[in-house]
Amino acid sequence: MDEDIRIELPITPDYDDTTPIIYNQPVRQFSKRVLNGEDEDVDFIPETSIRIWYNNQYKSYAPHKHDALEICIPIENEYKYLIGGKAINLVPGDILFIPPNMVHEIECENEGCRFIYLFKIGFLEGLYDFSYLTEFFKEPRVLNVTNYPGVYGKIYEAFMGINDSYFLYENMVLELPIYSRLMNIFSLLVTTNPQFTPIHLEDTKSKSKYVKFKSLINHINAHFMEEITLEWAADYVGFSKYHFARLFKEYTDVTFYDYLLHRRMQAAKVLLTDTNKTVTEIAFQSGFNNLTSFTRCFKNATGMTPTRFRLTRARS
Repeated sequence: MDEDIRIELPITPDYDDTTPIIYNQPVRQFSKRVLNGEDEDVDFIPETSIRIWYNNQYKSYAPHKHDALEICIPIENEYKYLIGGKAINLVPGDILFIPPNMVHEIECENEGCRFIYLFKIGFLEGLYDFSYLTEFFKEPRVLNVTNYPGVYGKIYEAFMGINDSYFLYENMVLELPIYSRLMNIFSLLVTTNPQFTPIHLEDTKSKSKYVKFKSLINHINAHFMEEITLEWAADYVGFSKYHFARLFKEYTDVTFYDYLLHRRMQAAKVLLTDTNKTVTEIAFQSGFNNLTSFTRCFKNATGMTPTRFRLTRARS
């Protein structure tokens, strides 16, 4: 089997004497591109997960990939990417997102300038709504005012703000402000997902009820370990317990007690998996008054006792 060959590409660096001084690289200049086959070892700024270029070089780049997200924004003249056999021609103002580990190459057919960004984004995988972002990154995406009119202006402005933070200092990189803006960009992209259509309640009375029940749900999520009765919850939103029980099912599709039990079971599973607390301690911290009730409810919900659940998770 042929071994991958490490190649230092015989090309000039992305920085030279023609780069405007305001776009000098912080900390140290870019050195060279290094490929292992098609895998590129990205020359990030030392001790960071970022590299941004003001690129005004008239040259092409061979097929390559890396574990960083790449973004390109042409400022002057067109720029051409080849991704998966498809040519993507960018014009000034376009914002191209290339997902991590996707092979791509560049054909530079004319002079011009553009900003090229590389970010490591693996830390996002632990976020609840990252799955919606992965849908966006299943393929290369070009954003412009035509196809993303609602968010394009804000996203473009955020990238220009990232440039200001990145090129502002000679001897440091402000990663927190940069990633803060990048997270705002991702937030805007996520909310373009059709599943994030806000709830519109034209009737003022219905909207008031929704706000009350939303507040109650937030309270349950934060105080599930405390004693919360149906009577107390009904009083919290200002309804009789019978009217409340019907409305709660209408708004959540489950009964009040089923929702409360579900929240407590979620907490118990986490405690059983990630702590060394005793089952009795976990029962009380999950909102149960005694071990017997906790064990019965847990077995009904999961099909196994808390002890068995903990052993199963420990083996996996």
